[in-house]
Amino acid sequence: MSFPVSVDHAFGKTVVPRLPRRIVCAGFCDDDSLLAFGLRPIAMVRRGMFKSGVAPWCEPLLGESRPVLLDGVSIDYEAILALEPDLIINVFSGADELVYRKLSTIAPTITYRSGPWLADWREQTRLIGAALGRDNDAEQLISRTRGSIGELAAANPSLAGRTFTFATHFAGSGSMVVYLPGETRVDWLIELGMAVAPGVDRLAKANPGRTSVDVSLELLDTVDADVLVAWYEEGARQAMENEPLFQMFSPVRRRAYVPLEDPLSVWAASWPSVLSIPHVFPRLVPALADAAVRTKGQSEEL
Repeated sequence: MSFPVSVDHAFGKTVVPRLPRRIVCAGFCDDDSLLAFGLRPIAMVRRGMFKSGVAPWCEPLLGESRPVLLDGVSIDYEAILALEPDLIINVFSGADELVYRKLSTIAPTITYRSGPWLADWREQTRLIGAALGRDNDAEQLISRTRGSIGELAAANPSLAGRTFTFATHFAGSGSMVVYLPGETRVDWLIELGMAVAPGVDRLAKANPGRTSVDVSLELLDTVDADVLVAWYEEGARQAMENEPLFQMFSPVRRRAYVPLEDPLSVWAASWPSVLSIPHVFPRLVPALADAAVRTKGQSEEL
């Protein structure tokens, strides 16, 4: 490890003068990658779905430390300043240049390269590894995680080439939110060997720069797929499954539908990381494979 190190990101170049000791993770799941490097943050974003505010895959690595839990929606600059950090990590976030500059007045700050809410687990790991002067370790973590995904794909061959739509529904709306390629929920399924549904691909081409699009329940057939994956907030699943138009949707009729509402699956499937992938995917991927068996070419009576 040799310092100073320089990290390029969307808002320029950040110099980290020395090995950081007091690290604030202001982006969602940034603490996953930091903990994978064996370092503990002094503050990180609260994960509200978990009673403790901390993901189960993080808790063993935190040990006895109790980091301050931050609000991931709004940034409390005064609270972060009071922590006296020597590095702020804000990679998986919606930060704009103004947010970046404000954080940079407190401590050296690194943010995403790709765009707001677009940094996947590889980008997070590489950027955080670069800030720690551990680029080689980052590549090893990425290689090991890719290997885990490859092993799961090989063990579940029914996924290969199957099309999918990843969506959600918010109670009270008359639509499904469909996620597009480039969104973290979509890209890991592609890495497993699945393919984006043709209708979703058309939506992406018609909406450049978007990560999701609302599709009314009357138009669900336009995003038909071999497999439907949907995550839900509390109470939203029942509202969706009570909708007659949803019940008529082809993947639902074929039982090629994987609903996600437990916190482990929702977090890991929505924002995969080098920690959550090995913790949750061995249980999650076989459920997808079971759904993928019920493809369009088979009887809906399966």
